[in-house]
Amino acid sequence: MSRLSIRPRPLDIHKKLPIVKSVKDFEDDNNDTAPPPTSTSTSGNTNNTSATATRNSHLLRLNSSLTDHDTPEVHQAPTKKSASEIPTPQFVVVDTYERDYSRTFAQPNSYLRARGARAEIGEFVEYDLDNEDEDWLYEFNKDRKIFTPEKFEILLFKLEVLDHKARERAGLITPTLGSPIPVLLQLDVAIEALQAQTIRFAVFQSVYNYWKDKRERWQKPILRRLQPPPPVNDTNPYNVFRPREKAHRLHTRRMQRRENNVQSFEKLRQVRRNLDQAKTILEALIKREEKKRDVLDSEVNLQRMQVKYKVSV
Repeated sequence: MSRLSIRPRPLDIHKKLPIVKSVKDFEDDNNDTAPPPTSTSTSGNTNNTSATATRNSHLLRLNSSLTDHDTPEVHQAPTKKSASEIPTPQFVVVDTYERDYSRTFAQPNSYLRARGARAEIGEFVEYDLDNEDEDWLYEFNKDRKIFTPEKFEILLFKLEVLDHKARERAGLITPTLGSPIPVLLQLDVAIEALQAQTIRFAVFQSVYNYWKDKRERWQKPILRRLQPPPPVNDTNPYNVFRPREKAHRLHTRRMQRRENNVQSFEKLRQVRRNLDQAKTILEALIKREEKKRDVLDSEVNLQRMQVKYKVSV
């Protein structure tokens, strides 16, 4: 029988598998595992010897087939000799580098803070057309192509930015989205601000009307970063980006906390106006007192001249 007479043994999953790195490992294994035949061996030893010889013959045939056809590449670990041959970069010390290239940056004492570059009326556009915008543009350009989608995105983005600036000047920036946000940008103001776009009045008016109708339906800006966050007590799971701080805080008599809301902003604006009025009044008082001093000096000089001439006469 050609079946190997090997006693079955349970597999050990924790035992490390040997890795064959060279063809010589088979020969070493054969030399180590094949015991020399002795004349005093029993029947059991004879069976084990024959089984080992049969297994070694299978391994030798597999080895010869690999070496004849496709010999796998064996990646050997780099030795110490190859590691010492790693090239190192060369450099040259320039003594006059500090004098030739002076520093253009001075390290400040405070931390450096930077804000992300956001385009207001620049070249970068943050708005992308949605399905509603694309449908309207397709119907608008149905007869003939009047303007491109890129131009349409630029107009919608700049209309949103101009309307946001108009709300800032009017003091209508809400901290949370509690009520509908109206449109304050008028058509004539938008045309005056976007004169560099070189668009005909009829086309611009159509875009403005579409943008205004969409804003009235949305009840909020169509540009995401200009939309105020929802209130804290909003339970709608689809409204994200809620403010972390509480809407109403308990105020104590000892410590009054200042909140950044519309009422505080209006109070600060009133204080600013009062200070400007006080400054104007003080400047007017200073001018009046200077005039009074000049008049008094003139009267004193006149009296001195009169006294001088009377004495001389």
